[in-house]
Amino acid sequence: MNPRQRPPSRVSAASAPRWAVLSWAAMAVVFALAGWFFMLKPVSIAVGNALLARDYQRVPGEVVAHTGRDGEGAFTWYSARYTVGGRTYDTQRLSVLDDEAIDNPWNARISDGMAKAAAAAQSVDVWVSPRRPEIALLSRELPLARLWVRVFGGIGFAIFTLAGIAGAIGALAALPYYRRMHAAAFMWLFSAFWCGFVFTVNVVLWDEEPREWFALAFVGLFVLIGLLVLASAVSTTLRGDGDLGTADDGPSSTGKATRGVRGNVRRGGLGGHGSDFDKS
Repeated sequence: MNPRQRPPSRVSAASAPRWAVLSWAAMAVVFALAGWFFMLKPVSIAVGNALLARDYQRVPGEVVAHTGRDGEGAFTWYSARYTVGGRTYDTQRLSVLDDEAIDNPWNARISDGMAKAAAAAQSVDVWVSPRRPEIALLSRELPLARLWVRVFGGIGFAIFTLAGIAGAIGALAALPYYRRMHAAAFMWLFSAFWCGFVFTVNVVLWDEEPREWFALAFVGLFVLIGLLVLASAVSTTLRGDGDLGTADDGPSSTGKATRGVRGNVRRGGLGGHGSDFDKS
């Protein structure tokens, strides 16, 4: 062996993809957390609460007005007082959503109905748990028009999560498919930032009341661009035009083929939300 030639270093081969492993892993973690907590967890809780409330019994309730004050001034909210088994209860739970705030557009719509009932001295329907009568809500309806967009965003975030996991494992173990992922790395990076932003903006706009349809259409164009780039990244990763060998399978300076070097390698969700639901 020529003394000036160094033997291949397995340490350098193993450390070379370290940045790639960390980058793909970071993408997986970020999109997994954001996809669950912002996109899919609210859907999971709402669907679980709606399923749990299917056998809730309807009883008449009296609307009770309450007043309070915050940094923006005085405000009014409503509860429903109902009687079951000779005992009187009071509930402020408006819907099956995880978000109980009265300024949530779906909850605000129910609260407005209670305000109209109070002004007309009318009763409202209260849905009461047959197991725990102190647990009740004003609407069992599942707001699908507000949840589907989170499901859509959650699927997109899940794709980026799986891509990050596949990229990290492929880079760490020098798996054959990683060559195609590496070729599509820029498209993955661009679509991750693009879709992560526009999918979130899309959810926020769909949650507003009344909806700004022009803004939704405008953002929808950016969503479409993100989907096209994502589809291109997926297509390049799955098919690709490169050799399926390892990244180091090119000819050496001596004309002999070299081998590829591998490196060393609150209670909630589907069970109901918090103490407001009674799944055992």
